[in-house]
Amino acid sequence: MTDWIKKTIDDGVVNYINPEFEKILDGTESSPTPTLNSDAPKPDATEIALDLKRVKAHEAKRYLAETDWYASRKAETGKAIPDDVLAKRVQARIDAEG
Repeated sequence: MTDWIKKTIDDGVVNYINPEFEKILDGTESSPTPTLNSDAPKPDATEIALDLKRVKAHEAKRYLAETDWYASRKAETGKAIPDDVLAKRVQARIDAEG
């Protein structure tokens, strides 16, 4: 188990820190700069296209769920669904099928 170091700052607040980070807290050493893994596999055009298709389908399903109340209202009260919503829902159903 690590023995924590007790540090009291000027305003009286007491902090307990891991000794590995004491120099970073004191400002005598900076924290390591994170690096990107350049060896990580990069997606190819097919994977990107598939991902975009999934996103489009997800957004379409979300739109359908958000506008389902229009259909319920129509069934219960007979009030018409706005034409723009109907048109977008048609496209959303096509997009959702992917």
